[in-house]
Amino acid sequence: MLCAAVALGSTSAYAADAVVYQEPVPVLPEWNWSGAYIGLHGGYGWSNGDSEYNNDIFNEVCGGGFGCAVDLDPDGAFGGVQVGYNYQFSNNIVLGIEGDWSFASMNDGNEGYWAGGSQYTHVDLEIDQMATIQARLGYAMDRWLPFMTLGWGWAHAERTAYNDTFLNPPVSDKRWHDGWTIGAGAEFAIDNNWSVKGEYRYFDAGDEDYSLGFADGTNVDLKIHTLRFGVNYRF
Repeated sequence: MLCAAVALGSTSAYAADAVVYQEPVPVLPEWNWSGAYIGLHGGYGWSNGDSEYNNDIFNEVCGGGFGCAVDLDPDGAFGGVQVGYNYQFSNNIVLGIEGDWSFASMNDGNEGYWAGGSQYTHVDLEIDQMATIQARLGYAMDRWLPFMTLGWGWAHAERTAYNDTFLNPPVSDKRWHDGWTIGAGAEFAIDNNWSVKGEYRYFDAGDEDYSLGFADGTNVDLKIHTLRFGVNYRF
């Protein structure tokens, strides 16, 4: 009986010691998105390029013996670089600014007619560069950062026309479009330095006049949609 009591007391003391000296579980700090970063991105873009002649006379008669301005919708891949800076407030709101540049290969081509349909003109539109500068607003959820963007952008495009009779060799003109852009996406921090992101952007690139040698030129109103994925290195 005495031995059992001693054994029970020893077991209880050991259990108490085990509780007293148990290692505390470390509490990991919440993620913080503040700081500068640089990265790479790539994706797919599609656009709408509504067109009309600058000379309204040709627009009015384009279906009755003269060629109409050709609407083109370039699409294709793009890729480039981005740099930015974020600041995270104590309430987990994240404000940032980001600038990016992309090399693009977005193309479309189609045919319009001239002189009552007897002469066909092939027209191409290519977007080969895009750039934006934008503000970012996000809400930090530990390693996740959902965000929205709003800013200004630029797109460089070339319009080319060819006809065996009066546009041979081809004529072309290049223009920089610019306008507002808005988007949304999410970023995930892999570790202290690296993160990955995905986002959608809408870019109203505005209209520009392309001088192709007839009808006082062609006005192109360009709207661009992009889906992009990227990786960032945070300093």
